[in-house]
Amino acid sequence: MLKIKLVPYEKVKEQKFGRLIRDLHEKTLIIIDAKLNAKEEAQLIAETMKGVSDGFSGIELSSLDFRKKAEWGRMEKIKNALVERMVGKKRGITIIGPAKFVQKIKRNPEELLVYL
Repeated sequence: MLKIKLVPYEKVKEQKFGRLIRDLHEKTLIIIDAKLNAKEEAQLIAETMKGVSDGFSGIELSSLDFRKKAEWGRMEKIKNALVERMVGKKRGITIIGPAKFVQKIKRNPEELLVYL
């Protein structure tokens, strides 16, 4: 049975990726309430690859950015950058699932579709 877990970004930063990886090994689809940056995604993948075995083949990962940068003016870009600095996270969502259960995550600019 596959479980779904919603995790605040602040918890991810606080616990690093240890708890997330344990959850992924326990057949859990994880939804994070922010977009991971490229460095965080790379770190998560590297940590996950250390635990790859016959029972755990890795993860599928995708992020969606809710911001529509093409429509932004100069002031809106500054305002959003300031808010992200103050809050400490990027607006968006990240979905991570065990590769054994998640066949594919299809992303277009405005939505994510997870194939189980």
